[in-house]
Amino acid sequence: MSKQAGTEDAAAPQSVTNPTSQNELYPMVNWKYDMFLYTVGNIVDMFFREVVPRGAWRVPQTGPVLFVAAPHANQFVDAIILQRTLRNEAKRRASLLIAQKSVHGFIGWGSRQVGSVPVGRAQDAAKPATGTIYLPDPINDPTLIRGVGTKFGQGEGEVQGMLFLPSVKGQSGASVDILEIISPEEIRVKRPFKGKLALSQLTGRDDIDNNGNFTNKEVKGPAPGFQGTKFKMAPHIDQTKVYDAVFSRLCNGGCVGIFPEGGSHDRTELLPLKAGVAIMALGTLAQDPDCGLKIVPVGMNYFHAHKFRSRAVVEFGAPFEIPRHLVELYCNKQRREAIGQVLDTVYQALNSVTVSAPDYDTLMVIQAARRLYNPTGKKLPLPVVIELNRRLCMGYERYKNDERITSLTAAVKEYNSQLRYLNLKDHQVQYAKMNMVKVIFLFIYRSIKLLLLFICTLPGLILFAPVFVATRIISRQKAKTALAGSTVKIRGRDVMATWKILVAIGLAPTLYHIYSAIVTFKVWQDRLWGRVPEGVPLWVIYFAMWPFMVGITFASLRFGEVGVDIFKSLRPLLLCLTPTSNYNIHRFRIRRAELSAQVTDVINTLGPEMFDDFEKARLVPDLYKVEGGAATSPKSHRRRDSDQSSTGLEPETPPALSRRSTTQSSRALPRNDSFSNIGHVGIFSTRPPSRARSRSRSSSSGGGFGSGGFPLSGFTTLDSSGGFDEATRKIREAMKHRRHKTDQERTDGDEEDDDSEEEGYDEARKKNASALGSGAVKDDKPPSASELFVKTDPKVDGEECLHDCDNCSARYPRGFKIEEEDVLYGLVAAWSTHVLVGTGKTDWVRDVEEEEGSVMQAFSKAVEPSNGKLKLSASNMPTPHDTDDYSEPTTLLLLPAFKLLRNVHPLSVPQIITEVINQAPTSTSPLTPTPLPASLPSPDPAAGIPDVSLANCPHNAVILMCSHRTRDVRCAQSAPVLRKEFERQLRPLGLYRDLHDERPGGVGIYYISHVGGHKYSANVMIYRRPNAFGLDDTTEQQNGTSNGEKNGDSVNDSGEGSVGAAQGIWLARVMPEDCENLIRYTVLRGKVVKPERQLRGGFDRGRGVMSW
Repeated sequence: MSKQAGTEDAAAPQSVTNPTSQNELYPMVNWKYDMFLYTVGNIVDMFFREVVPRGAWRVPQTGPVLFVAAPHANQFVDAIILQRTLRNEAKRRASLLIAQKSVHGFIGWGSRQVGSVPVGRAQDAAKPATGTIYLPDPINDPTLIRGVGTKFGQGEGEVQGMLFLPSVKGQSGASVDILEIISPEEIRVKRPFKGKLALSQLTGRDDIDNNGNFTNKEVKGPAPGFQGTKFKMAPHIDQTKVYDAVFSRLCNGGCVGIFPEGGSHDRTELLPLKAGVAIMALGTLAQDPDCGLKIVPVGMNYFHAHKFRSRAVVEFGAPFEIPRHLVELYCNKQRREAIGQVLDTVYQALNSVTVSAPDYDTLMVIQAARRLYNPTGKKLPLPVVIELNRRLCMGYERYKNDERITSLTAAVKEYNSQLRYLNLKDHQVQYAKMNMVKVIFLFIYRSIKLLLLFICTLPGLILFAPVFVATRIISRQKAKTALAGSTVKIRGRDVMATWKILVAIGLAPTLYHIYSAIVTFKVWQDRLWGRVPEGVPLWVIYFAMWPFMVGITFASLRFGEVGVDIFKSLRPLLLCLTPTSNYNIHRFRIRRAELSAQVTDVINTLGPEMFDDFEKARLVPDLYKVEGGAATSPKSHRRRDSDQSSTGLEPETPPALSRRSTTQSSRALPRNDSFSNIGHVGIFSTRPPSRARSRSRSSSSGGGFGSGGFPLSGFTTLDSSGGFDEATRKIREAMKHRRHKTDQERTDGDEEDDDSEEEGYDEARKKNASALGSGAVKDDKPPSASELFVKTDPKVDGEECLHDCDNCSARYPRGFKIEEEDVLYGLVAAWSTHVLVGTGKTDWVRDVEEEEGSVMQAFSKAVEPSNGKLKLSASNMPTPHDTDDYSEPTTLLLLPAFKLLRNVHPLSVPQIITEVINQAPTSTSPLTPTPLPASLPSPDPAAGIPDVSLANCPHNAVILMCSHRTRDVRCAQSAPVLRKEFERQLRPLGLYRDLHDERPGGVGIYYISHVGGHKYSANVMIYRRPNAFGLDDTTEQQNGTSNGEKNGDSVNDSGEGSVGAAQGIWLARVMPEDCENLIRYTVLRGKVVKPERQLRGGFDRGRGVMSW
């Protein structure tokens, strides 16, 4: 099996140097994979008018990926669309799982070309069994099944096989595994049957409530005279080879795709997910815990999936990883719990990229409400339509019992029924606004145009009428067959597109051959009535006819598509011309306007209760307000990651804090890029742009870029000083206006002169330094939380600072408890210096000072620093030799000095304390450069101990999170989740730095050992350099300038010494949804969003204040 890496080079064909895994059932040959997708993909493109990828940038470019796609609404077409989208947009090849019963004929041949993995399913192997079955004692022994005329163990049924009950009125029958075969007429199943239908089928009793409980428990057996129910049995299906193939491919860095609902269906809601997706993920990580497996949810959103020339949106959600503790549960034979939690996570992720409605009628109401609610009056791009449908579905589910919603639903349904009666579409009602002259002119113009198009289409229509007729008849027959054999389908429409394409693939070339042969015969007979010269060979005629026929096909397809649209528009025009119906369509227009006003009023009333970012004046709220607003979050758990959208037909200037024209790189974006199309709609969260274009319509146009609430020009990299300086300048310009207004409201006493600031600072510093050095208790009280750090203010920072992240796909495990009652602020012990010791590990012994032979142990035995209390933490920082062996030298990070000490040996610790830590800046020292030695001599050169080297930490800020599992499992659970969310917020800004990334600037993220207060998990500590990213609101800080800076100028951090960190902020009770604002305001601006709930303490050296 080839290793997938997401690039052309990484996706090389199998060879001696790139072997195929022995566990692969159908090995993937890359050139066959690409050739097959290219050929079949072009045919699928002809079927669909438009396929819009969305969020393709989320797909990891390297490493193993498990794609989970839903809803499975289009049988084999889903697979082609998903694989082709991945290949074109993300440069990844994925092997999909396919039902074993489908690996035959053309489908089977095609599945082998793309390396699919066949999966046997028990329901496919189920066969009707002899006799009937019933429950002899459903109250006391519900797992005992007794048969009448059955042959258990005699050719029918086996241990670990399955027993199926029949479906009734579209409701699927229950199934259970067979635990034991007692006799030919008695078996025992692994679990009791549940549910009213199953128990009624097996007992014939009617005293069963909707929860599957018997109301009359005095009756122990089945109903008198009950003869039992028919049933099916299936043998045990051994999936070992399937799982081995999947594990092997993922462990080798490849991609696997699965539709976790099982078979395809045409329902409007997701079906229950099968456990296989969780077993594949957990099994892969059990074999290789460090393989880096990621799961990516994929939403297959169709508009009339079974119809020719319909549209689709393929949406990729945020990738996530399986927590290590679930893998440990899986390996420790607690599989049910681990699988259940993984399935819950996958289901939530799929809900974030799909539109689910409880039934078809509700979906129709939702779509009608979406059409009625469009204040912009413009045609919406497909991604916006999908997102609006999703939001309206969530709102309907939440308020469906509200009287306003029930009455509005009834009115919309009545409106839809009247439209169907007149055979009109909703958008056609607007024709009633036209005057009579315009209607007459438009009717004549479109009639002439329709006639011309019909003439152009007629040859193809006649020649390929057999294809149209055959696809229609056969697809309907297959739909009926599929519906009869399924318990989950509603109309069987999920197989229609597949069979339409398959019939066309087989019949169209046959017709090409027949027509070419007829023309060739005519040329042979009389040179086509003498029009073909004698010297032209017959074989040239035959092969020339093929491209000619293909051209007629495409021309007829295009002309016919436009002609059908024009034909549909003639009826409402005709109704406007008819005096007897003019009142009807005019009345419809008035009724539509009334309904639109009602829908808008209800949404404007209920919208703010559910979505904090709601704004009445727009279709959806503006993510980037001109004055610097940032993205906001909904109050309910809803869709977690979305694109942005413009409601206009043409791309517009990307929204930013200050309007500007698009850059050259943004203008290079495809016109149908999902981000470019919807760049102005704040309903969607920020993210980097993806190359997501329509498969059938592509052109170039502008695009925008924004992320994390700080919009940047298209593709401007923040890693370059010029790009970040440009973004900073734009942000500063927009903020000046806000500050000017704020300054007018301040009193003169709020601003102090520089002399008073210095005096206040010196006094505070002396008091705190004295308390730290001597352990004495201060006479005065520590500053309040609002005095220590500036709290975000919606008047200054925008309403977004009040709301949590709305696109966070990460969640803590079920049962994760956080203590919410205690007051946190002001209770942490004072510290002067914080030392992080690199260990390369994320968990340690209970007390890290007891790690034998470690630098931590050396610190515990050494003399205490003279400049205050030392906080010591083990860290996952990599060691110089990338080993966790404590006998090897390691790396220290000294805070708040922001100094890296490399090649530190335990014997070097005393010298480090006396010559570095005692001289380094502390949490109470002035914010001035402090010179420190560039190196320290080896304490024992003869023993091979190297010199200690010192260097400035390259980061502008560091985020520390406790991951000490030995102390409390909640830390190990929360830290990886938060790290992924922080990474997701920082990457689009160009500020993320991994453990080995020492580029200047950015934010480093490290795990540390126990810091105290595990019951308040997650604990997060943030150290920031002065005005770390040039975004601090220096004029809004209390008691003087912020972090020792004036006018936003950076404090010198080079030359004779480094000033180190200006702020140390200790937060607790941090949730994944807090991460966006923590990055936006705390890390980038030095403000605290929720001080009353999360702030434990810290210091601000720029103003000489501490929480102790």
